[in-house]
Amino acid sequence: MKPAENLTLIANWKRSVSQVEFRSAAQAELADAEVRFSPIAEDGSLEGWATRFNTPDAYRTSFDPAAFQWDGQRLPLLWSHDPSQVIGSVRSVATEAEGLKITAKLNLAVQRAQEVRAMLLDGDVSGLSIGFRRLRDEARQGGIRHITQARLVEVSLVAVPAVPGSRVTSTRAIPGTSLAAFLETCRAATISLKGQRP
Repeated sequence: MKPAENLTLIANWKRSVSQVEFRSAAQAELADAEVRFSPIAEDGSLEGWATRFNTPDAYRTSFDPAAFQWDGQRLPLLWSHDPSQVIGSVRSVATEAEGLKITAKLNLAVQRAQEVRAMLLDGDVSGLSIGFRRLRDEARQGGIRHITQARLVEVSLVAVPAVPGSRVTSTRAIPGTSLAAFLETCRAATISLKGQRP
């Protein structure tokens, strides 16, 4: 992502920040925080569930499957809802039966994005959370506010999501190892095949 694109994402985010709600909380009841790896180039791409539908969160709200309409514009990918820490962009948003699925790409030219990617690959974090503007909701049984229309403003990688199951499901990397470890294994195997000791 070019610096000008980052500035545009930040400017758009700041214009829409009034009355923006965020969904991440340490007290949330969490689902399994699994991160699955795909054996593809290490380019910072990831996908996951930004939120789940009809699932009450730590704020006693839930989202309707028809709540979000994506206009096709890139959204900022932030670290923990901090607008000063843009770490990439959301490339696609899809409404599926169980939730809002996103694909995003970390901007690996940004130091914080490199750090977040390392935490994702090591399994230290895997949560996703959304920043949105509530446009319409309705009361549900048990004091739940069911959001029927909202505008998505940003998606954040977080340590603890408020909505159970909102998490990264795939990042692109060599499975289970770092590139350096993989190269070291190849070097040792080559030496071994030549009959030398590593």
